[in-house]
Amino acid sequence: NCPYVTAADCGNADPDCEATSGGVVPACYSQLTSASVPLQNRPYINLFEQSVADNQGFKLGLAINTHQTGRTFQDRSYVFNVANPPGGAAGKTIHNLGLRGRRGNIVQAYPAVEYDFVPSLLEVTKGDFVHIQFHGSDFNAAKNANNGEGWKYSDRTNMVQMDSRTMNYPQFHSKNSLFPDLAEAKKWAWVGQEETVQTCLDINYYDNGNTQRNDINNCGKLNRMKNRYPQNPQDGLVQMNSEPGEYYYMSTRNNNFSNRAQKGQITIGKSGDDEDALAEGETMGAVFAGFFGVGAAGSLVFTVAKWKALL
Repeated sequence: NCPYVTAADCGNADPDCEATSGGVVPACYSQLTSASVPLQNRPYINLFEQSVADNQGFKLGLAINTHQTGRTFQDRSYVFNVANPPGGAAGKTIHNLGLRGRRGNIVQAYPAVEYDFVPSLLEVTKGDFVHIQFHGSDFNAAKNANNGEGWKYSDRTNMVQMDSRTMNYPQFHSKNSLFPDLAEAKKWAWVGQEETVQTCLDINYYDNGNTQRNDINNCGKLNRMKNRYPQNPQDGLVQMNSEPGEYYYMSTRNNNFSNRAQKGQITIGKSGDDEDALAEGETMGAVFAGFFGVGAAGSLVFTVAKWKALL
């Protein structure tokens, strides 16, 4: 941001001097110009270049501390890759379905939010793809305590279909209609834990408290799930080929009571092919009705004429 200044430009080798370098005043040390900014603590700038001495304006003070502005307190930067869709999804619309929030109730999660699907209300067209991506942390701080299910420092979630958004129980597997088949429904319910199913705890009906909830082998609380699922992002693509309508789902681990519910809805709309087929059906129906009406009218005329001929 600043013109280059050498030690020769500054008599005492002070880089903050007001020397001239190549006829250009290195004003970045004290002034705001079109090419530089002041690099000093709490500077005052003449934003409109009005004469202060002649009472034509005044300088504005900036709350800048040069000891702090160059530091990174919490690195929130992320790197992501944009990849071409696999062959089956090429040319199709892909909707992202992910998560937000962290472990804890509304007070403990602050300034973040509680668990939620994003978007929780998703509208797609039949034939579109939904790219499901679940991720979480293993390092949630215990904040008075850290209310949640499963291992006390972890975020985990899954996705199972429900009959209604007002319900809190999964739909029985034979009624699955959101996913293309039972294998896909099981994939998002078990989220990869079937690979180590032989190590899962055998819990008959309910756990015995924190001991089992925090057990690494408690697959029912998703404790053996990896913190990113699926590991291969392409495995998260699911094509929505179900009949148009509303489909509801939840997380069995995080769908807690009240405002800590974690539920979602996918609304599948008719595709262009469905609309064309419907329009064609309506047209054929109208043509058939027209032919039927003309035929009925002709039949009536013939009947009346024949009746008159008999008189």
